[in-house]
Amino acid sequence: MKVKILKGLMTKARDTNNIENQINDFIKSKKVIDIKHSMCVANETTHMYFIVVTILYEDE
Repeated sequence: MKVKILKGLMTKARDTNNIENQINDFIKSKKVIDIKHSMCVANETTHMYFIVVTILYEDE
C-alpha cells in the first residue's frame, strides 16, 4: 500500500480542473483504496483555497 499527496491553490474553476486532471492522470493505472481531501481558505478576499488530496493506492 502506498500514499500519494497532491496539494495546490485553487482560485478559479480552471484550477479545479487542473487538480482533477492531476488526480485522474495519477490514478488511471492504480488500484485506489481511498481518496480523502481537505480544503481551507487561504485568502477570503480573493477567494483562494488551499486543497490537499491524499490517495491511498496499490500499483496494478
